[in-house]
Amino acid sequence: MKIGIYGGAFDPFHNGHLSMIRGALASKKVDRVIVIPTGMPPFKPARKVTLSPYRYYMVKAALKDEPNCEVSDIEQVFGEPSYTVTTLKNLRKKKVVSEKDELFLMCGSDILFEFESWYKPKEILEQATLLCALRPGIDEGQARNEASHLEEVFDTKVKFFKIEGVEVASSKLRSDGKFDNVPEAVKTFIETHGLYCEDSPLVHVSDEMYKTLMKHCFTLFHEMSGKRLLHSINVCVLATRYAIRFGADPDKCALAALLHDCAKELPEDEQIALSAKIIHGYIPGKQILHSPAGAVYAKEHYGVEDQEVLDAIQFHTIGREVMTMTDKIVYLADKVEPARHYDDLTEIRRLAETDLDGALIECYCAIRESFGAKGQEIHEDTKKSLKYLLEHRK
Repeated sequence: MKIGIYGGAFDPFHNGHLSMIRGALASKKVDRVIVIPTGMPPFKPARKVTLSPYRYYMVKAALKDEPNCEVSDIEQVFGEPSYTVTTLKNLRKKKVVSEKDELFLMCGSDILFEFESWYKPKEILEQATLLCALRPGIDEGQARNEASHLEEVFDTKVKFFKIEGVEVASSKLRSDGKFDNVPEAVKTFIETHGLYCEDSPLVHVSDEMYKTLMKHCFTLFHEMSGKRLLHSINVCVLATRYAIRFGADPDKCALAALLHDCAKELPEDEQIALSAKIIHGYIPGKQILHSPAGAVYAKEHYGVEDQEVLDAIQFHTIGREVMTMTDKIVYLADKVEPARHYDDLTEIRRLAETDLDGALIECYCAIRESFGAKGQEIHEDTKKSLKYLLEHRK
């Protein structure tokens, strides 16, 4: 089978990318396309690229119904720069493609003029044939002349296909904040998760913490569902925003928020065993079991030693009588992150612009009302926390 390999940051995935995929398939030069969002782009500063899981699941959403096209997670590995030559080798090593498959590396024809500067270009061409899109605005004669040069230098063949002209660049989409030239699924994804906001909260965490967050994102990618991971990253970003707004430690809030659900998809018996290490004499209810389990799991599996971070993870579902600033921020961010669409969040989010305790009180009251409508009561620790906040309200 002839397989097109199409990699990139896709930050965001736009109609130009879609045109490449459809054009390659329409040309009959390939039978199938594998799209590979980069994990750690080797030539871009990490902070300049949206966190990898966001980009991966954005592309998945965009191409969900695209025929003869699949999205690969082969580059979702921490500590390994996403060099093309390594990815091509891993595709065969991990049997994503077979030894009999013929690989074509899809790219725009502008890549021809920089290909010799790529990492190990000769080895790339030993594994795949360049398949270049002729896009409007690129001189076809110059492109073919450069292709002839590469063919001579590397003893290879370069193939071409034509695509519809789509003048769009990811960098401009991000800078303008206008996403009209992206697939509808991508627009929905961006809106749902609040991507590309002007304040970019994660720029305020330390370099070391950003590296830690990236590392944990890659680990979580392989340990939890996409929906849960996206929720966790949303909470991380919002908690960092709240930390900056209310004078808390961005590093602590970001880390606790990212890992707050780290144990939620573990088997129940494992959660019980983990919880028993810090809670003695009873087993927490199923809905809150993952919180103490998560505190232990974050320490043992993710190497978190900061007790303030571990406490925020432990108390993010029900609170505790006296909440630290980190506790409050992670609790609130978990309840109102942008992908949450409950009816009663508008006022909580409004209060969270200026009044952290006020937002927390409003959140507790909304939960109490929701439980009451079902004939249930909120947890005793939540009652104590609400009572304490009301009594000590300035």
